[in-house]
Amino acid sequence: MYDKHPVYPHQKDLFWAYEPWKTLYVLQRIITTLLLVPCWVVYYGILPRSFRPRPSWSIKQIIVVKFTKRIYRVTEVAGVTWGTRDPTKEPEPSSLHETRFAWVPPLPKDLTAGIVDDDQVHCKKVGTYIWPRDPPAALHTCHLRRPEKPQQHHIQIVTSPTEDDSSLPPSYNSTPDTRHLKLNTNLTPKLDRDVEAEAADVCPKMIGIYLHGGGYCHMSAHEKSGTSRIPRRLMKDNLFQEIHAVEYRLLQHAPIPGAIQDAAAVYAHLVTHHLGATKGPDGKYHYPDIAQPYHTHSATSPTVANLDRQTSPEQILLPEGRPGVSRSPSSKRARPVSRVSEEDEPPNQAGEDGLKRNVTLSGNDADPAEDTKDTQHRLSVASRLRTPTQRPKIILIGDSAGGNLVLALARWIRDEGVLPPPDGLLLLSPSCDPSHTLPQVPASRRPRPHADTDYLLDTPEPRALLQRTFLGRHPIEMVYSPYVSPASEWVLSVFHAEGMADLEPLSRMDTACDTRDYREHGDRPTPPAHTPSTNPYIHVPPGMGLFTEFPRAMIVVGDAERLEREVVALEKGLERDGVRVRMAWAKDAVHDILMMAHWDEKVKEGVWTEIAKWVREVLDEDD
Repeated sequence: MYDKHPVYPHQKDLFWAYEPWKTLYVLQRIITTLLLVPCWVVYYGILPRSFRPRPSWSIKQIIVVKFTKRIYRVTEVAGVTWGTRDPTKEPEPSSLHETRFAWVPPLPKDLTAGIVDDDQVHCKKVGTYIWPRDPPAALHTCHLRRPEKPQQHHIQIVTSPTEDDSSLPPSYNSTPDTRHLKLNTNLTPKLDRDVEAEAADVCPKMIGIYLHGGGYCHMSAHEKSGTSRIPRRLMKDNLFQEIHAVEYRLLQHAPIPGAIQDAAAVYAHLVTHHLGATKGPDGKYHYPDIAQPYHTHSATSPTVANLDRQTSPEQILLPEGRPGVSRSPSSKRARPVSRVSEEDEPPNQAGEDGLKRNVTLSGNDADPAEDTKDTQHRLSVASRLRTPTQRPKIILIGDSAGGNLVLALARWIRDEGVLPPPDGLLLLSPSCDPSHTLPQVPASRRPRPHADTDYLLDTPEPRALLQRTFLGRHPIEMVYSPYVSPASEWVLSVFHAEGMADLEPLSRMDTACDTRDYREHGDRPTPPAHTPSTNPYIHVPPGMGLFTEFPRAMIVVGDAERLEREVVALEKGLERDGVRVRMAWAKDAVHDILMMAHWDEKVKEGVWTEIAKWVREVLDEDD
């Protein structure tokens, strides 16, 4: 029913946190909530749709929000946690069916600098759940590859049948006026692999580091956790070759910077031990020189670059009878090489226009180049046949509190400037202003918006208790650090001379139910002057802005969720510092819908579609 654990120090003053009162309180809360369900069904079944929290919501969505919100109350009153694990213990192998578990060593001493250098919270080994369970063969060896001795691959371009056609494999069907690649394999008998197999034996193209949500006190990176629906879907859509889900320490196990240390350890281990980054004379880590391809062939290797100028990629034909490989034009089922195998096919695009109506894009990167089914969902023949020279790319992924941790990790990488940066940030309903629970002037606290449409709770006292526990021994002023609250009004006012109160309302998605107002409580008490000198934790390296040199980002947010205001502030701050930002607005959606089992599938599919497009853009982007 809930996690069994001793009463944590920050819960010692909660009467209902002690057994048997804890069990009694949880039971009565569940029973009374179940009794309310039929009442809600009847009530909202009778009322016109215009009286629902959002007119587009079904009765099922209303029940999900109300049920979840009422049950979540036990976390505040009785200190209940869900889905957590002891980060120091390895899971039972029998419990893993989609992932494999691996320990990552503590962050090395030469990288322990900046916020991760703490005299009371020490770096420790970190557990990771790696998707998929069976590792790609090329991943752990790609950085060890060096240019091999050129092999004598003899290639002959023929335009019509010749007397030497006996050297071609039987599946090659020569026809007049059609060019073919003919491989002479006398010196290399093992070169019977087609180009598709060759492409599969190179480094993965996209790797993700996933940091789960849960308010720093719930959930786990285990594949059975509810938040694992996110990496599961990303893998299902073939967007990543591997995703490393980090079992970082929650606030009940270590205050800040424990979670940042764990995330940094996994990132550093990935770029140095898996992708081969080494320390240079300048003291910074650099990826290996990949000017030479991982598999170096002779000048006549079968790449597009070495083909006759008049030989178009679409004219290249490959052996028949192999999965995902084109056939001769003489075959009735022939298709161009530019079409990929069935397992690489994108989800059914039928009704995609309908999905787009549920998602609205904003931000300075909201208008990508015109895309088509072929350009977005199929690799070009040149990409499929060329020898890869690019390193695998890394995207940091985080939902809710995990998004907050992604921003902190990206900031640490930027501030220290020792490790190569990630290639993108995928932020799903990120928490980016925990400081709202600890205002400088108590009367100046602004409640988060959408109290009637989101399941998240915003009770001041319990939230403040969690934030104070998260800070540990650090003074309360640290909650305004850009590592903790990068979108707080104080931080934004220091760097950009504006806070969330200055944000203008966005254009309405639905004029009938738009409740966004960033100028509320205009008469609230004015907090102290916002200057860096008044808070030593608000600082960045000299010559840099708040988000200068951050990777490009995609942010997903629901227009009915409580974090909307701070997410908009984050977007504005990123744009002010020149970061490419794309916002995907999920229509009438609550907080973190992608980790929810029950929500409008059309809305979720629209979000997944936009994520897939963005990830492919990051993949295709030149370094």
